[in-house]
Amino acid sequence: MIPDMVALRRKHVAWNISQNPTQIVIHRREKIRKGGGHEEVESDLSPVTVRIFVARTQVPQTVSVLAGTKQTDKMYSLLADEHADIKAGPNVTDRFEAFGETFEVVSVQPQRVQGVTVGYQADLERVK
Repeated sequence: MIPDMVALRRKHVAWNISQNPTQIVIHRREKIRKGGGHEEVESDLSPVTVRIFVARTQVPQTVSVLAGTKQTDKMYSLLADEHADIKAGPNVTDRFEAFGETFEVVSVQPQRVQGVTVGYQADLERVK
């Protein structure tokens, strides 16, 4: 008998989140085309339970940003289930607060099994 790999992987994601859960509320800022330009729309999404973790600690490095440079020494990620609404891209910015810090979602990678999304892993940047 072959186990249902999608259900099994979703169970693994849920178990992993349950080991250190954090409830967050994502504040989304989105640019939407309107007429000949763009309109910026802001909204707060429903709370979602995720697991936030330090993906890697590294030697401090200098990162170039629009306003100059900054130093970073930790890379954060989060794991969310298949129902999470998390986005990153040139027209959308997702931010949330956790542990007294503000985080911004930098990239989102759907976790798929047999072509079906079983969860999401996102890279985060600490912004405050």
